[in-house]
Amino acid sequence: MGSYMKRERKSKRKKKTCDVRGCDEKKKKSVPIGKAKNKADLDVDADGTSAYLCKKHWKEFKKATKKEREMRRLSWD
Repeated sequence: MGSYMKRERKSKRKKKTCDVRGCDEKKKKSVPIGKAKNKADLDVDADGTSAYLCKKHWKEFKKATKKEREMRRLSWD
């Protein structure tokens, strides 16, 4: 039987930093660009459907979308 080697995923994006203009921190999470621009008022400089955020900007995004997430959870009940 053959042994399987773990292969590394090949990311289409080579950038490993935050997509907010002027930030060079390491990326932590990806979020939809529309939400990052409209709901969190972040100056995102990315193309495609998602933007990478560092820890600091991820916290800002979470605070800005907290009410929306709470309302979505309440609708499940």
